[in-house]
Amino acid sequence: MTLGEARVLLRLSPLSAAMALDETGRLRPARAVPADEGLLERDDDLGVLRRWFAGRAPLAVVYGSKGIGKSALARAFVRSVPRTVWVDVAPDPAGFVAAIGRATGSRYAAPDGPRSVAAAVLAAFDGGARLLVLDGYGEASEDVVEGLAIATREARARPAAKMLVLAQETSPAYCRFYGRGDVDAGVVVERHLKGLSLEGTRVMLGGPEIEDEAVRRVFLLTKGCPLYLKLIREGDEDGLRMHSRFTKAEIRLLLYSGGALRASPSAS
Repeated sequence: MTLGEARVLLRLSPLSAAMALDETGRLRPARAVPADEGLLERDDDLGVLRRWFAGRAPLAVVYGSKGIGKSALARAFVRSVPRTVWVDVAPDPAGFVAAIGRATGSRYAAPDGPRSVAAAVLAAFDGGARLLVLDGYGEASEDVVEGLAIATREARARPAAKMLVLAQETSPAYCRFYGRGDVDAGVVVERHLKGLSLEGTRVMLGGPEIEDEAVRRVFLLTKGCPLYLKLIREGDEDGLRMHSRFTKAEIRLLLYSGGALRASPSAS
């Protein structure tokens, strides 16, 4: 590729790229990783959120597997959105309402059903929030699901109310608090995050010095999941065990492929 293409891929400034040139004129940044690596290859996804926020739909839902970068994408997005309230959601009504209370500094009565969940969500906007981010949504109780459905319907009458939900790709169908008709009608915007490309995988692993076959091997096993790639780059064997379902042999192979381990019989 050209120097310009490589600079764009690695997200280097012209000065940084010039300083990374070797004596042959090739770009060889040492373990070059973007400063905001969670946003690697996320320009299109960020654009979707920006267009949603400027539009009329009150709700956007970003789906993705664990470690794919949902929270990183949302954090980058909300930097330009004043009066954002970020809530790590709980699957039960009491925990959900309490989490919103902690995030907004408000106190709510003990939840008594879906209406209390909806009231807590809408109260965040009454308190001045411009955007409510619900992070970690997955399998939830019936009251939470119905409460969010009520809040979504009522938010349509509040043009300034915007709610962004970061959900697990594996969220059961019965935990969806909106229907296909809501998406088709423009009430809800959905976005499903994918893993990084083969070239994005190379960048996350640390740069062009890693062999092509090793990069392909890691790409096929991890499907370009940024969290796994970060742990491989850092040689974090314990982190891979904790956050993935890879076998011990697969973890050793990934670490060896990413350059964290020297070749050994156990890594083959």
